[in-house]
Amino acid sequence: MLGALALTTHVAAGASAQPSQAAALTPHAAAHTARVIPVRDEGRLGFVADSATQIVDEGHVSGTIPGKARVDFTYNGSPTVTARFVIRAAGGSLYGRASCRLNNPTSPTPSFRGALSITGGSGRYRHAHGSGELFGVFHRRGYALLVQAIGRLRY
Repeated sequence: MLGALALTTHVAAGASAQPSQAAALTPHAAAHTARVIPVRDEGRLGFVADSATQIVDEGHVSGTIPGKARVDFTYNGSPTVTARFVIRAAGGSLYGRASCRLNNPTSPTPSFRGALSITGGSGRYRHAHGSGELFGVFHRRGYALLVQAIGRLRY
């Protein structure tokens, strides 16, 4: 059975280090000066597996950081759901998690909303971090997920 995930991440742009600050950095540290970029990605992910309370969906995302995404969505019957995700993109990967609350838990397609955190990455995103909100719909039949995320990403 196939699930779906539309992942939309909007990241507000920020300022880089001032010239006087950059001059004070060592060459190694200057190479790791954080960047803030606007990001907007969307995709559809298919159901891969489930284990007790965890559902796994995977697929391709497109947009600012295109790549392949995997979401581990945990639902144990309570109004609180959690998600862990990884997006494998050219040059590296982004890792994150979210904790959300179901708005209509008895519905066959409950919606959810909650806090989103970018917790790290690899490659060009190895210093990634950020926060925001995650919105979505969980389709109980077929374990499909429809998700939108809005936040800030620094790397």
